[in-house]
Amino acid sequence: MNDKITWLALLSLVLLSACEQKTGTETNTTDPTPVIARAAGITFHESDLDREIQAMPDPLHHIASDPVARGQILNVLIRRSILSQHAQEIGLENDPLISSQINRARNTILIEALENWQTSQLSSPTEQEIANYYKQHLIDFTIPEQIHARHILVGTEKLAWEITKKLKRNRDSFEVLAITHSLDDSNKSRGGDLNWFPRGIMVEAFEKEAFALPVHGLSKPIKTQFGWHIIETLGKRPSHTKSLTESRDEIANLLQQKTLEQWIDTMISKAKVTIIKPEYQMPEQTAIEATD
Repeated sequence: MNDKITWLALLSLVLLSACEQKTGTETNTTDPTPVIARAAGITFHESDLDREIQAMPDPLHHIASDPVARGQILNVLIRRSILSQHAQEIGLENDPLISSQINRARNTILIEALENWQTSQLSSPTEQEIANYYKQHLIDFTIPEQIHARHILVGTEKLAWEITKKLKRNRDSFEVLAITHSLDDSNKSRGGDLNWFPRGIMVEAFEKEAFALPVHGLSKPIKTQFGWHIIETLGKRPSHTKSLTESRDEIANLLQQKTLEQWIDTMISKAKVTIIKPEYQMPEQTAIEATD
C-alpha cells in the first residue's frame, strides 16, 4: 500500500477522534505566527496546526511539513470551532450533564499535564535502587511455562475422530479443517491458533492434554463442556526469569510511578479532605480522622 495513502488514512482516524473528543475554539490574538484562516469570528494561525500535530501519535509528526495534511487539519479545526461556538450560543454548556462532562474532560487533561510535569521533575532511580527492587521482587520477573497450540472444536466424538484420522494422514490440512469445521469462532479464522498461553488459562482437561503433548504432537479427541477438541502443540517455552538488564526499564518506570503516586498522596493529604456523610467515608479516612 502506498505510504501516502496509509498515513492519510491514519490521519483521518486521528482527526475524527479529535473532532469527537475536543471542544472549544482555537483563538489566540497574540499569536505571532501567520494567520491562515478566519471563520465565524475565529482566527486560525499556523501554530494551531503545529499544536494539533504535536498532540498526535509520534508516527504522524512527520506530516508537519505536508501542506495536504495541514489543510485537512485546518478543515477539522474550522469545523470543530464553528460547531463548538454554536453549541455555546444556544446554551448547551449550561446543561448540568454537559457542563459536568466538560469539567471532567478539562480535569482529565489538567491531571495528565500535571503528572507529566511532576514526572519531569523527578530524579531517575539509581542503578542500585533498580537492582535492589529486582532482587526484592524477583518472582515478578519470572515468566511461567507457556505453550503455543491450536485446536479444532466439534460437537460430536465421531466427527472428532474422523478429523483426527485426516490429520494423521496430512497434518498440513489442520488450518483448512479448523476453518471449515471448528465451532470456536474466536480462532477458527486463524486455523484454530490459540497463540501462546500459560497454565491456568484453559479448562483443565484441555490444558492437561495440551501441556503433555510434545512439540508438533497431536492429541486424541478430548471432551470438555464445550465439545470435542483435537489439539496440536506447536511450541513450548520453559519457565524463566528475565535478567536485570531485560527488566531495567520496566523497574525504572515502576519506581518513578511509585514516587509520583507518593507525591499525589501528599498533595491529597495537604488538602485536608473531610467527608461530611459518614456512609461515604472510606475505612482509611475514618482511621485518619480518628487520629486528628
